[in-house]
Amino acid sequence: MGTRFKTESKDPEVNVTTWVLLVVVILSVSARLGTKFNLFHKLTVDDILMVASLVFCIVQSIIISMAVASGYGKHFRDVSPSEFDQVMKYLYAGSLLYLISLTLSKLSLAVFIRSLTPTSKDRLYARIVEGMICAWALVTFFGTAFQCSAPRTWDFWNGKCFNEMAWRFFVSGSNIVTDLIIFSQAMILIYSIQTSVKRRMIFAGIFMPRLLVTAATIGQLSLIRRSTESADPTYGLCDLTVIEVIIQCLSIVTACWGQLKPFLSWMRTNGLKIEGVDDPTSWNYKYSRSQTQGRSQRGHDFPLSMRDQILVTQDWEVDSQSSRAQIIETHPWSTDGKGSPERLSG
Repeated sequence: MGTRFKTESKDPEVNVTTWVLLVVVILSVSARLGTKFNLFHKLTVDDILMVASLVFCIVQSIIISMAVASGYGKHFRDVSPSEFDQVMKYLYAGSLLYLISLTLSKLSLAVFIRSLTPTSKDRLYARIVEGMICAWALVTFFGTAFQCSAPRTWDFWNGKCFNEMAWRFFVSGSNIVTDLIIFSQAMILIYSIQTSVKRRMIFAGIFMPRLLVTAATIGQLSLIRRSTESADPTYGLCDLTVIEVIIQCLSIVTACWGQLKPFLSWMRTNGLKIEGVDDPTSWNYKYSRSQTQGRSQRGHDFPLSMRDQILVTQDWEVDSQSSRAQIIETHPWSTDGKGSPERLSG
């Protein structure tokens, strides 16, 4: 019996990995968006960033398949000069799309973590993290785009380019740094929560899978030297393409992981408030909306009849000693003839 795939070509490996992981990414983003819309009936900025990341991921997958169709995955001796020229163009476009998709998934996660941040100091740190991600994106994007001299900026084989191996090491190494910064952002947030160690560990577990991206990128570092020094570029670079697809998939999936229904439900039941979204079915939402409408209609700040104590929770944990919950004790009021509020006698 013959083998299903030819051993002298890596094109099935590249194609199958690319499309299987793309399906995983699409399912992850769909689950995230479905969960958010079901719980909050709206999407937020981090969701939009994730959708954009998915779009670039899809386009990149198509570009990789076009490169494979042009001879990528075959040995260099089996590829014509015109085919190799097309392969280099597709790899060039794919590398730029990869960086854009990776950046958007990083920003999506960073923005989501910021939406959970309670204090202005933590929000400032979150803004700094987002700025560092954008700076990394600009440097790596334009560095990759103009790695080789114009007009053949895609020609890494015959063109005048700066050290390709050193540049790949820089991109991968700085990618690890930005992911560790995002992870530290989440850990600082968890450390600031006044709650039990057990609940902190559960919360930390939501962000721990992000370290898989770092692990995959470290694996990428081990392949760079062997792949870039290969005299068989259409065959030798395939391993780098596969690991990049894995990194991209993990980056998007782990950015969606914390917003799946079990984790969002856990956060809500433990008093965590996600900025920018309100659940129209919740009691707090209905009450605040009715109070706002009532005050605007009556023209003063005191409702006519309130006999219950209202607990307004604005912090991470209802039972936390450091919670910023405010208990507003209210009593029945009436107005005197001059329109001023007057306490009714018991």
